[in-house]
Amino acid sequence: MILEGAGRMSINSSSNLLHQQPSWTEGYSTCNVSSSFYGTQWHEIHPQYWTKFQVWEWLQHLLDTNQLDANCIPFQEFDINGEHLCSMSLQEFTQAAGTAGQLLYSNLQHLKWNG
Repeated sequence: MILEGAGRMSINSSSNLLHQQPSWTEGYSTCNVSSSFYGTQWHEIHPQYWTKFQVWEWLQHLLDTNQLDANCIPFQEFDINGEHLCSMSLQEFTQAAGTAGQLLYSNLQHLKWNG
């Protein structure tokens, strides 16, 4: 509580202002984001059902785990969903990603059959 007197303002030590303040989120509903965008990560579902964002996450994961330069995989060639990705042949992977195509194809085959 703020007390005024003799031209001065002081805070009454018995008041706890922090507990009296409303939360900044009071009166606002929480945001429910669709699980198809944020909910499931690429490694939690079969590759056939990946969104294009999950395909990109998988590609980034392979870059990170194999310590590859991001320039070795042209992400624009993989602006596709999991169903299209799973239908690609080794030759198509090699055409799309060059020397990294074999690695991508092998890893995807492993995920498709071994989860």
